[in-house]
Amino acid sequence: MQENRSLHNALRQVRHHVGKVNIHGFSVSGLATYLQLPEYDFCVDMGECPVSAIGINHVFLTHAHGDHSRCLMRHHSLRRMMGVEKPSVYYISEDLVPGAEKWIHSEAIFEGVPEQRFKLPEIVAMRAGEKVPLKYRKDLSIEAFRTRHTQVGRQNFLPSMGVTLYNHKNKLKDEFLGYDTTQIIELRKQGIEITREVFDPLITFMGDCLGDNLTDPDLAAIWNSEVLVTECTFVDDGEESMADKKGHTHIAQLVKALEIYGPTMQCKHIVLNHFSMKYSSDHILGTILKKIPEAYRDKIIAFI
Repeated sequence: MQENRSLHNALRQVRHHVGKVNIHGFSVSGLATYLQLPEYDFCVDMGECPVSAIGINHVFLTHAHGDHSRCLMRHHSLRRMMGVEKPSVYYISEDLVPGAEKWIHSEAIFEGVPEQRFKLPEIVAMRAGEKVPLKYRKDLSIEAFRTRHTQVGRQNFLPSMGVTLYNHKNKLKDEFLGYDTTQIIELRKQGIEITREVFDPLITFMGDCLGDNLTDPDLAAIWNSEVLVTECTFVDDGEESMADKKGHTHIAQLVKALEIYGPTMQCKHIVLNHFSMKYSSDHILGTILKKIPEAYRDKIIAFI
């Protein structure tokens, strides 16, 4: 079979330093997506499981499609095979947990694991709007939010979620700023709460989603993260209806979102991923240069 020379990436791991994070991974529509943050011990999706993923303890699953989920249990198995002592933790939408448990069990039995030896990995059921600390990184928390991706019938969507990773810390309340050590100790002795929790949004991952998620007022907080990672599956003129039909984002919808939120957003970097495999790298980069307004072009990074 003749090689497809237009394919912009054939499973080669991509690495970008963006703001405060290093993002290592791969994301091509229909092939696979996994996005690792090595320094933060966190990965979003596991469509493939390279060796670099074995040491990562926390994995968030955006949705159940195979190009994002199929190597979840490969990750779990490889860690055990390599002697990693810490149990990995998988953060999955509460809607998907029952199905995930059945899938994991069936896969283990298919591979020949005796029923009496089978044990589910640790799964945390994620609910939209709840901040959950990472098990092995108490300085980090995640918050999931519902997105709209593939439609089932006229009104329902398959469960899908985006996620924001926060730096989590306690800071002295404003009214106690300037107090010396003796005063602080005395306040603590009196049982007075002198600190407040602070959640600093570091990076947000949209996962696969319709482009109108980017302009949804209920999801406006995605633009407060220093880094936003969002899919951009389609970039050519005339593909807007195809993007909607397949539950994905067209670059024109990103441009619309920039027009709405650009003047006020705190986001410093926008990483575009999940491009269709039919585009070449040159075509993707050229289209971004052509279609993204100049005022925001420096924020855009193509994950290719």
